[in-house]
Amino acid sequence: MPLVNVHMAEGRSPEQKKALMDAITDAMATHIGAPRTAVRVWINEFPSTDFMAGGELLADKQRRLAAEADESSTT
Repeated sequence: MPLVNVHMAEGRSPEQKKALMDAITDAMATHIGAPRTAVRVWINEFPSTDFMAGGELLADKQRRLAAEADESSTT
């Protein structure tokens, strides 16, 4: 029985999460031949203040990218 655990930042809708889990289930069935009924997928979400990559908190990166997008749309 394949077990797939996804860790990701909060902020996706229930519809987006369901679509992701459906796609993962399909991928497991297609690529390793697991029966869909045997695939288990769950999502662990965390706040953007609880994850850092390259020395930058995800929350700070999201703010920076939003500011850069605002800047580029006004120029």
